[in-house]
Amino acid sequence: MPTSLEAKIRHYRMIYEILVSQTPRISVKDISSILHVDPRTASSRMKEALDQGYIAGPQIRKRSYANMKEYMYFISCENPFPKYLNYSQDERVVYHARMAGFASLWIVSRAPLDIEEPVVLEGCRSDYHLSYAPDHSWGYAMEVMKNSLEAFDFHGHQSAHILKSRCDTCIGWDDEDESLYQYFKYNLRNPFSPVMRRHLITSGKIYTFLEKLPSRCTIITHYFPEGIAAYDPYLFMFDTEYEDFIIEVFSLLPTSCFFFKVSDRLLLLAYVKRHLLRYDGLTMSDVGQLQIPILVKLLLEKKIIRSEDHAIVEYHWAKDL
Repeated sequence: MPTSLEAKIRHYRMIYEILVSQTPRISVKDISSILHVDPRTASSRMKEALDQGYIAGPQIRKRSYANMKEYMYFISCENPFPKYLNYSQDERVVYHARMAGFASLWIVSRAPLDIEEPVVLEGCRSDYHLSYAPDHSWGYAMEVMKNSLEAFDFHGHQSAHILKSRCDTCIGWDDEDESLYQYFKYNLRNPFSPVMRRHLITSGKIYTFLEKLPSRCTIITHYFPEGIAAYDPYLFMFDTEYEDFIIEVFSLLPTSCFFFKVSDRLLLLAYVKRHLLRYDGLTMSDVGQLQIPILVKLLLEKKIIRSEDHAIVEYHWAKDL
């Protein structure tokens, strides 16, 4: 018989699948019918899943249209914390993070910035792509990923153009759309009434905004099978001509993976089990435990990627902008 915790985690997974496969604003009543529980229990399960970090979202992010584009900077500096604090006050910056690795600061801005420190990578970002988190183990994921790399066919590979850049195209987007975007950005399930009162926006405008949302924004719902605290957030940077294959391979990881491009680089924000990428104990008897570095080594040896670098995200600040 499954334990109470096992039953809850099974419900968390089902809620994630419901939010991804159906409308992200599906009612709690409909969720309760699918889970075969009463609405009060369904509401509690959803709250637990969000509060305990099994699910993040549903959220939205703008697509890369010319009148909605965002600029990304990855910079290297010796004393990043004072600059991190300064960017916290910059209204142009919607997100920034302190990292340890190929860059010390990651900055996302609504407008171009004058960066004095050495810039590792900069440019307008593409659309985002969020993988669907498959329901399998990390060990199985590593095995299938390795097999996929070994079987890769350079001649038979066809690009699916998963990541799109729309920086040369504008789309309809007015002040009310911007207000609604800021309101729903971190929770697409927010109720209508507060934003209607605050910005004097009609329900009709909101319904129109939600109807057009898939063409204007990426809807993202993350899943973390053991809760987000069980994983380390790593940002990988790849130089490759086979970005779709890299996306397909890393989408086999059991946690949701966040992909995007800046300039000619493919970037991946992945939440991974610590032992797969680094070891922080006193001894390690088997280097084979570091399975992700081994996969990267295979990618380099097969010339699927030209280079790879990564950084761990230590802390970040996201603004309601």
